[in-house]
Amino acid sequence: MYEDPFLIQRAMDLGARAYVPKSAESGEILAAIDAILAGETYINKKDKTQIQKQSWQVLTRRENEIVSLIKQSFSAKEIAQRLNISLRTVENHLVHIYTKTGTTSREELFNL
Repeated sequence: MYEDPFLIQRAMDLGARAYVPKSAESGEILAAIDAILAGETYINKKDKTQIQKQSWQVLTRRENEIVSLIKQSFSAKEIAQRLNISLRTVENHLVHIYTKTGTTSREELFNL
């Protein structure tokens, strides 16, 4: 349902073998099914291009979780509660995320 490159990459990193956006035409769905049956993965060209522009591989699994929650507009306090970690730990992760992604604020990170 989402067409956010970060969420698509995250799904693929977690084991998804294909991604077809909700707006896909029936031909694209069939292409994805054919790719999976052939043992391949499938992401449409538009989304694949956007994903390649980002280098999320440098982030740890926990950092990816935090970025995902930031993109869903959760506050640092809400992230801490949701992940059952301290607020200070979330803040430490954010410092590492900013460094790795070259961003300086939640707004910049949100817009990646």
